[in-house]
Amino acid sequence: MVGRKEPLTVYGPKGIRAMTGHVLEAWREDVSVRNNGLEHNFPHHVPGAYKVNAHEIEPGVVFRNGDITVKAFRVPHGEVENAFGYRFETPDRTIVIAGDTGPSSSVVENCNGCDVLVHEVYTLTGFRKSTSQFQAYAVKYHTSTKELAELASKTGPGC
Repeated sequence: MVGRKEPLTVYGPKGIRAMTGHVLEAWREDVSVRNNGLEHNFPHHVPGAYKVNAHEIEPGVVFRNGDITVKAFRVPHGEVENAFGYRFETPDRTIVIAGDTGPSSSVVENCNGCDVLVHEVYTLTGFRKSTSQFQAYAVKYHTSTKELAELASKTGPGC
C-alpha cells in the first residue's frame, strides 16, 4: 500500500473476493500499524489505499477503458474449473497471456495473429530430472517447450 493512492482493483475467477478478504485478514496487524502508527503521518500514506476491489469474472469482456479492452477466456488446467487466459486489445497491439495451462484450442483461437503471446512453459531438460509423478502431471496440465513452439507456429504471434 506504500505509494498507492487508491484501492487496488483485481479481476479473477470465482473465489477471488474470498481470497482477497483472507489475504487482508492475514495482514490486518500490518495494516493497522501503517494506518494508526507512525506511518500514517508520512506524505505517501493514503488512508484506505490498502483496500482491494475484487471483481469475479466469467469469460468475455472483463474490462474496457478507452482504448483498452480485456477479454477473459477459459483455459484447461486439470481440476481447476475457472482457469483463465486474457487477451488485451489496444488500437496498435494485441497481447495474450495464456495463464497456467497446457496447449489448448482456446489459446490458439484467442492468440491467432496476436502481437505478443505470454505462455507458461516447462523445459524438457528440467523435466527429465523430475520424478515420474511430476512428469505425468506436467504432461497432462502444462506446456513443454516443444508444444509451445508448435502452438506459436499455429498462432503466429509477433513476439
